[in-house]
Amino acid sequence: MKRLSTVIVSIILLLSFLPAVSAAGAKGTAGAEMGYYSVLFKQNSIPEGFQKQVQSLGGEVVYQVPEIGFVQVKAPSEAFSNLRGLAGVSAANPSIAWKLPKTHEIKAAVPSSVDTGKAALWGLQWDIQQITNNGESYKLGTGSHHVVVGIVDTGIDRDHPDLVKNLLPGSKNFVPAGGFQGEEPAETGDPAAFDDKHNHGSHVAGSIAGNGAMLGTAPDIGIRAYRVFGTSSAETAWIVKAMIAAANDGVDVISMSLGGFDVIGQAFYVDPETGKKTNLGNDVADFQAYKRAVNYVTNKGSLVVVAAGNEGLNATNKKEVMEYLNAEYAGNGLSFVGAGFEVPGSIPGVVTVSATGVNDVLANYSNYGPGFIDMAAVGGDARVYDQAEAEGWFDEYIAKRLYEKEFNLSANSTGGWSWMIGTSMAAPKVSAVAALLIDKYGKMSPAKLEDLLYKTAVDPVSGTDKKYFGAGHLNAYNALNR
Repeated sequence: MKRLSTVIVSIILLLSFLPAVSAAGAKGTAGAEMGYYSVLFKQNSIPEGFQKQVQSLGGEVVYQVPEIGFVQVKAPSEAFSNLRGLAGVSAANPSIAWKLPKTHEIKAAVPSSVDTGKAALWGLQWDIQQITNNGESYKLGTGSHHVVVGIVDTGIDRDHPDLVKNLLPGSKNFVPAGGFQGEEPAETGDPAAFDDKHNHGSHVAGSIAGNGAMLGTAPDIGIRAYRVFGTSSAETAWIVKAMIAAANDGVDVISMSLGGFDVIGQAFYVDPETGKKTNLGNDVADFQAYKRAVNYVTNKGSLVVVAAGNEGLNATNKKEVMEYLNAEYAGNGLSFVGAGFEVPGSIPGVVTVSATGVNDVLANYSNYGPGFIDMAAVGGDARVYDQAEAEGWFDEYIAKRLYEKEFNLSANSTGGWSWMIGTSMAAPKVSAVAALLIDKYGKMSPAKLEDLLYKTAVDPVSGTDKKYFGAGHLNAYNALNR
């Protein structure tokens, strides 16, 4: 087993993944420039002979999700219009790339059946203390391996002493050989290569089922990792493939601390060298693929819990979202017209989670919106962090370990621990409580489980607070004390 005598402090404000349009012909070169395209078929299957048709256009099918009739194609940019017109195709668009944020890490020394007195780091876990009523919910239920949470993320540290007890057989890797668009030669495509190459997936796993020096929300629940990120970006096809595999494996809850935006309208790219403007279409294929994937896994009996995103936006205000996207990607030559949707948080049938800091206040980065947020959970805040950075006393912030008061502690990918913040840290705690409800009451439909979450697993809110917190603030003790 790996040992680490330091805690990694991840100084990171945006822990959700940000999307970027992978623009075919983005360098403005002519001829055989290749692009990557998402293709959705009219039926939940891949038409016979489609691969040969793509080959006739000079391309190839690089990833397939036959359960929902979705593929990713690599083809010459000039073949895109022909690709959209092939028999059986419902929609096609340049593939959406889901990116990891840059992470800054700072080392800081810390001390090295569920018993908070034996968990050396319990005193630093203000977020889990808040959700569990200072550990009182553990007396009512900590879960079991009869219930499984599937974590669609960056993988997991399979040897981490705080995670290994609850990591069940069957974790998988969905990053193909070569990784993102062939740019990651270290990626072999081995289905068993589910080790975390970031810290994100391991941190999420710890918030769900940590049991050692730190404790998760459900410290005896079963977990599996479904890796869809390497060190670079991920593709929609990999993510929906992982969702479907998790449901086929019979996981009870699918936890997805990832997200970004799809644009239903038009996207344009202006080449900085030639000034040529290219219409990239829209993201209908990716958006509909997520919808089909959610329908598939829900019908299989898995509840999907997702992060709301960290852009600080009212995600139901389409004007605000589009202004954000146009400002964010203007430097890349991209512009958008239409409506932007946070995905997968906007997809019907998922539980979308906003983040709070201390005292149940909406985190200063969390997305929100009436009808968008279903419930809230502790994900940490960055108010003091931002203040220290703006006022020039950031070194003091680190030296005095002030991050411990607003960041969330959990496991990382190197056998140690990290402090992180984000809706990525909030969503897994809801996933864990959903799993605890199944462990207590038995298997139920996702719709019934969702209803039970909103009615029993929260400190309820009303009025205008609903646009920030949905049904209310996550409370594991309330969920089990009935």
